[in-house]
Amino acid sequence: MWARWAALALACCACAAPAGPLSAPSSLCDTLQLKKPPPTPTNIREYEAAVVQIARALSELVDQGVADEGRASALARAAAKTPLHPPPAAVALGAPQLHLGVLYVSEPGHLIVFQQNNSATLQQFWRTLASAWNASVVMWSNAWFSCERERGWWGGIAAARGAGSTRAAAALFRHLPSLPCEESMYEWLGGAPSCDLMTTECEALPGSDDHRLEYQCKCRSDHWHSEGGDWLSSSKVNEIGKLVCTPCGFGSNATACLPDSYKAALLAANLAGILLCLIIGLIIIKKRKCKAVAMGMWTVLEVIVVGAMFMYGSAAVQYIPAVQWRCVTGAWLRELGFVACYGSIVLRLWVLLAEFRTRKAHRWTPRDAEVLRIVAAMLIGAGCYLAAFTAMSACEDDVGGGCARTAWHHVTAGAELLLLIAGLRIAHAARNANVPFQERGWLASALWIEGACGVAWRIAAISGAAPERSPLVAAARAHLSSGAALACVLAPRLWHGYRARSLAQEVSRRGPAEGFGVEGEEEPTSEEVRAELKRLYVQLEILRNKTLRRDNPHISKRRGGRKPPHRRFSLQALQARRGAKNKGAGIEVSEAGDASRTPEDSVCSAEGPSHFTDADTQA
Repeated sequence: MWARWAALALACCACAAPAGPLSAPSSLCDTLQLKKPPPTPTNIREYEAAVVQIARALSELVDQGVADEGRASALARAAAKTPLHPPPAAVALGAPQLHLGVLYVSEPGHLIVFQQNNSATLQQFWRTLASAWNASVVMWSNAWFSCERERGWWGGIAAARGAGSTRAAAALFRHLPSLPCEESMYEWLGGAPSCDLMTTECEALPGSDDHRLEYQCKCRSDHWHSEGGDWLSSSKVNEIGKLVCTPCGFGSNATACLPDSYKAALLAANLAGILLCLIIGLIIIKKRKCKAVAMGMWTVLEVIVVGAMFMYGSAAVQYIPAVQWRCVTGAWLRELGFVACYGSIVLRLWVLLAEFRTRKAHRWTPRDAEVLRIVAAMLIGAGCYLAAFTAMSACEDDVGGGCARTAWHHVTAGAELLLLIAGLRIAHAARNANVPFQERGWLASALWIEGACGVAWRIAAISGAAPERSPLVAAARAHLSSGAALACVLAPRLWHGYRARSLAQEVSRRGPAEGFGVEGEEEPTSEEVRAELKRLYVQLEILRNKTLRRDNPHISKRRGGRKPPHRRFSLQALQARRGAKNKGAGIEVSEAGDASRTPEDSVCSAEGPSHFTDADTQA
C-alpha cells in the first residue's frame, strides 16, 4: 500500500512538470524548463561514476533493510562532498518501495524530505530523479530555471541501481551561472536579444527581478567588434543598437581575431623577456667591478637593459581591452625603450670614437655621468613628442583601431632610422680603433639588425598591413629589437669571461714541466730551454721595473712615466753640480759622478738602464 503510494507520487511528480515553455511568467514564479540540455562538464566520466556509486550504495542499504530517512540524509550529505570540480550543488536520493525521498542542497545547506515538502519548484528535482528509474544507463536531464529558494539555472544527472524491491535512484545537480539563449527564454528576457545569432554568442543570466532574466553577448571566435571581445551586458548592447560582429580577415583587429592559445603564448614570451632583463640587470649590478663590465660603463649597460625591458613591455600591453589605452601605452613604452636602449648604444660608440681620435698627452674620455645626462636629454625630448601623440590619440575617434593617424607612426619611424644612421656613421668613423672585446663591431651589428627591422616595419605599414595593431608582429619586433641589443652588448663580455676562465683552468692544470716542448716528450731540447729562459728573464725584468716605479715620487703620473726635458732627478742634479766644481781640479766628470748618464738611463725611468757595466754583468 505505502510502496504503491510512493511510486505513484514519484510518477505524478514526473508528469506534473510543464512539458514546454511557459507563455508568460505568472505571479507565482513558475519554473522555466528548457528544451536543450545544458553543456556537459569536462569531467563527465567522473560525474557518471559518482552518481552510479551513490545509487549502488543506497541500493545496498535497502537490500540490508536499514535504509531510512536518517541514513539516506547522511548519504546525501556525504555525496555532496564528493571531490568533483565543480562539486555537486545538490543531491537527491529515492527508494519508492520504502516511500523514501530526500534532497540535500549544499548552498545554503538544508535538507528537503519528499513527503514533507513537494512544492512546484521542487518538481524538477524529483523529475530528474525519476527519469532514470526505468533506464539502465545514466541520464542527463534538461536545464530549468528556479526563481524561489533554489534560485538560478539547474541541471542534473541521474542513475538507478538494483532490481525489484532493492532498486534505488540517485541524482547529482549542478548550479549553472548562465546558459546559452534559446527561444523558450524570450518571454523571461522581455523579448529577443539584440544580438546577431550568426556572429555572436548569447548567454542568459539570473536577473535582479524574480520574474525576469538578463543576457550578455560577445563575438564568436572568428569574429570581432570595435567594442572588444569580452562579454557585453544587455544594457550595453541596447546602447549599441544591435551587436553585429565582423568576420576576421585582411585589415581586421588582430588582437580580437588571434586565438586565445596564441595570445597566452605571446604574452608568456613577452613576460619572459621582461624577466630576463631583470635578471641581467641584477647580474650587472653584482659584477659592476669586473673588468669586462667596468670598461663598458655599467651604468650605461643598465640603461640599455631597462630600455630593452620597456620594448618587451610595449608588446605585452597589446592585450589591453581598451583600444586607446593599448595604443598610447604601447607607443610610450616602445619609444622610451628605443631611445634608452639604442640611444645608449650610439653614445657608447661616440665614447669609443672620442678615445680613438684623441692625440694629447692627457686623453679626454667622456664619463658615465656625462653620457647619462645626454641620455636623459634624449628621453625628455622623446617624452615631449609622445605627449603630443597622446593628446592627438585622445581627441581622435578611429573606429578601426583607436590610435592616431598613420602620419604619427611614419614620423616616429623616421626619427628612429635617423638615430640608427647616426650611430652607424659613428661606428664607421671608428672602424680603425683598437677596441677591447671587439665592442665596436658588436654594437654596429645591433644597429644594423634594428635598422633592417625598422625598414621592414615601415614597408609593411605603407602597404596597408597596419603592423601597429598586430600583437604577433609587435612581439616579433620586440624580441628582435631587444634580443639583438642584449646579445650584441653582452656577447663580447660573456666571451671575455669564458676565455678568462678557460685560460685559468688551463694554467691550473699545467705542471711545472709542461711549459717546455710538446706534451709527451721526456726531455726538452736546448732551443726550447733557451726560449723559455729568455721569456722568464723578460718577465722578471718587467716586474723589476714595475716594482721600482711603484709609488716613486720622482716619476710623473702622466702617461709614459717620463719627466719634461728641463727637469732632472735629484741624484743626477747633484752629480752635475759636483762635476762643475771638479773641472778645475782636472777630474773627469764621468769619474766623479758618472754624469754622462741621461735621465732615461736611470734605473727608475720607464725603460730602465740603457747599458750595463761589466761589474753589473758579473753580478
